[in-house]
Amino acid sequence: MDERKKLMQLGVFKNQADSIMYLIARSIAQSDGPVGSWSLKIELDANGVECSTATIGRYLKMLDVKGFTIQKSNQGRVLTPSGKIWLDGMKNRIDRAQMRDNISRTIHVNEYAEMVDLMQVRKLIEVDAARLAAENATDEDIRRLEATLQLHHRYVEDNVDPVDPALDFHLAVTQASHNKFMAAVLSLLVFEEKQIEATIEVLRTREMGSVYVVEHDDIMQAIREHNPQRAESLMEAHMQAILDEVEKQVEEFDENNEDLPRWIR
Repeated sequence: MDERKKLMQLGVFKNQADSIMYLIARSIAQSDGPVGSWSLKIELDANGVECSTATIGRYLKMLDVKGFTIQKSNQGRVLTPSGKIWLDGMKNRIDRAQMRDNISRTIHVNEYAEMVDLMQVRKLIEVDAARLAAENATDEDIRRLEATLQLHHRYVEDNVDPVDPALDFHLAVTQASHNKFMAAVLSLLVFEEKQIEATIEVLRTREMGSVYVVEHDDIMQAIREHNPQRAESLMEAHMQAILDEVEKQVEEFDENNEDLPRWIR
């Protein structure tokens, strides 16, 4: 895959033209002096991007119009101060997008046994998030929490799979912490959890809905009362109970499928 396509997959650039202008500007910045179309074509070809010198010339004129490059007699282009600022900003956005992509791939759950590790990370995040939520929750946060909790109760009463509203409550607690990094990481973890749990017909945590909703009630009350110590303690006990159920389910899988290779389980 050429570098232009890789950049487009990150979602940083609106179109391919923008990504090529970035690659051209980067090549100019890496040169010791002015750069012409032929040198840029060689550089682009090396990165798997096929582009004629005429097309490169058009992109250079677009960069000129934006004030990012300037012609140096007949020697080629150099970046302007504005061009250097723009390029540094784009590099930063690309680095951040690549980091998000790497994190997403790393936490992808391939088998249920990995849910133990996932739940351990969730516990670390959510115990602290509950404490922060009790300290920082606004009236709007409280209303959002109450709405997810009401839906959770309704699902349990109607004997409907309560996993989604239960997870929504946990997400709402983390949002109420007003720590955007906790909320972002938990969103990724919950997404992976939903994907793998949807493939399991009998799930121990799914059968615990009526118990978990009561525990959510208690956590909600501690947050409503702005009692961080109690919210933290209740969430720790709640997450440990969930982790225990996940570990039991993994043990059951291992016992029932002991003759199967691990990648099939």
